[in-house]
Amino acid sequence: MAKGSLSSSGTEFTTRFTDVPLEVVFEPPIHVEPADIDARVDRLAALIADKVVPRLLGIYGDSPIAGGEQVLHPGSLEIAELSRLVVGPDNSDAMDYILGLKDRGVSLDTLHVELLEPAARHLGDLWTEDRIDFLDVTIGVRRLQQLVHVFAGLEQVPPYDNKRRALIVSTPGEQHSFGNTMIQRFFRSSGWHVGSCPGAELQHITAIVAQEWFGIVGFSLSTDKHIDSLGRTIEAVRRMSLNTSIGIMVGGPAFAGRPELALEVGADGTAANAPAAVILAKKLLVPSLLTVN
Repeated sequence: MAKGSLSSSGTEFTTRFTDVPLEVVFEPPIHVEPADIDARVDRLAALIADKVVPRLLGIYGDSPIAGGEQVLHPGSLEIAELSRLVVGPDNSDAMDYILGLKDRGVSLDTLHVELLEPAARHLGDLWTEDRIDFLDVTIGVRRLQQLVHVFAGLEQVPPYDNKRRALIVSTPGEQHSFGNTMIQRFFRSSGWHVGSCPGAELQHITAIVAQEWFGIVGFSLSTDKHIDSLGRTIEAVRRMSLNTSIGIMVGGPAFAGRPELALEVGADGTAANAPAAVILAKKLLVPSLLTVN
């Protein structure tokens, strides 16, 4: 595959907080600058039409979006149109379509769960299968983030790049990060500032969020062994966070095939892979952007 380039905006730095003896590392967003953007978009369009859309249709069937008093769900027309929007130009037609779904009663949660998250997850699957590379996935994920931006009405919100701040850590007691480095890279390539603190315990994490504003905190968990620790930590983060609307997401092998476990430990959601995690984070950031705190 053709190569692009990755360059950092700003500089990485480490700092120490009161009551946190460990170093906290902050890394800036990565600007993705593919030299062959047109070829990449064409390849993405073909793969989405050939691979992603059939998978989504297999989940939701061929029915058009439902109306009436029932909860609205996507159908074949919505899925096909989403695939076009992910790789198409950023134009008014695309934005009008997204706002049209909103006007028809589709909620942000439904848009995320039934269209955006599966699309991001399948892009991640294509990357795992080596059908596309990191830059290709980044292009697709950034487009999906833009759809959340428009649907949630964030054009009315002042520029919020400085609020796309995520703290990505392991559950206290865990000995391994289980993919946190890759998660952090995907977040950074999607415009997020990312903080990490390897080896942090509950008191360290709560001290960090009490002294530094984050839109999202993400926890990884490998097994059920530390599930109680995760629940206690999430509760403490919500109580101590500077951001009263902070979004909390979880991931890792412990949640594979058990997404309901995320709600049981007090999180707002989980994601199957890194691209899906970025889209979930953007959705969870919306309340923070619409709330003064």
